[in-house]
Amino acid sequence: MNNYKQKTIYFLIAIAIFSVKTAYSSGFNLNLSGEKKFEINSRVNEPQIIFISDAPLEDMKGNVNAESISGFMGLDPSNIENSKGTVTVKVKGMETGIQKRNSHLYSDEWMDADKYPNITFNLDKITNLKTESTDASKGRSVVKGTATGSFSMHGKSKSINAIVTLTYIKESEDTKKRAPGDFLNVSGKFDVSLKDFNITGIQGLVGSKVGEVINIEFNLYYSAK
Repeated sequence: MNNYKQKTIYFLIAIAIFSVKTAYSSGFNLNLSGEKKFEINSRVNEPQIIFISDAPLEDMKGNVNAESISGFMGLDPSNIENSKGTVTVKVKGMETGIQKRNSHLYSDEWMDADKYPNITFNLDKITNLKTESTDASKGRSVVKGTATGSFSMHGKSKSINAIVTLTYIKESEDTKKRAPGDFLNVSGKFDVSLKDFNITGIQGLVGSKVGEVINIEFNLYYSAK
């Protein structure tokens, strides 16, 4: 092997190693370490949770009002995998766009909001992390991964995986205009099967007017306490 070919191979290997290191990461690559406590904060931006029912006879898209969403998260920017947190949603904060349908949703035939007033997700870990982008000059980094935790609803709990995108923004003079502390945005989606949580509804509606599986999309905004 001549010297030119040998140098070319070494160069390509170096690029491949660099690409792997930059693509897969356990942190935000912002020279930050130590666990920080984050809290959902509407001053950063209004939290959004959307639920979608796709059924043969009727499609429905609803949301949770911002006042009914709360949550905390403990996160080390250099070690995202071990993040822990909880998101809580008040069932009576779920809105479908029709008041009568809301009342049906809260009733004991469906969500039974009086007996089970809250829906919670307890985060256990975040895996399969991959850096999407980092701009150290702006103190901003974006990482994708899989959040695993316990989802509790209607008196039942089930482990779920949610595909998430996490955006970390270091505190700056611009961010201080909204709220103090570093910012964290967590967005993603997952599916919920009603039968897993013993939600049967009025006979004949699940599978015809209400989807057997509900799609959940979320966009949550946190600030460091």
